[in-house]
Amino acid sequence: MRDKGLVINTKEDLAQVEVFCFIESCHKCSARSLCIGQDQSKGILSVKNPLKANPGDEVNIEIPDSKYNKALILLFGSLLLASLLGMGAGYFLSPLLLISSSAGSLLGLLFALAAAVIILFRYFQKNNKNYLYPVIIDIIKKGDYHG
Repeated sequence: MRDKGLVINTKEDLAQVEVFCFIESCHKCSARSLCIGQDQSKGILSVKNPLKANPGDEVNIEIPDSKYNKALILLFGSLLLASLLGMGAGYFLSPLLLISSSAGSLLGLLFALAAAVIILFRYFQKNNKNYLYPVIIDIIKKGDYHG
């Protein structure tokens, strides 16, 4: 999805962009959870700034819908798979641990979820941080900062 916004602030390779929300498009936006001011007429997004836009610039940004969707499928699919495998492993290992099968299933579930959360957190922190951000793709109008 593409949208227009106004650069408010820049810091290193990121920019804060004020995006004007059109009610029908905001509810469908995959970056809605990242947007500050979800219930207002405008929101502020942190976006990657490869074009080195400056405060006051009017820019086009692209929000990577398909990448967000793939990341969500990976996240929830992995948690579901870990839950099922953990419960199954706990159930089958419960006689070896000398506990009831229901307690073994619960322990397996908790252990598998904890392990999955740690692994997914590290994966998303390392691999997906760079390409899940919205990106400035064009500077429409230079602001006063340029002179």
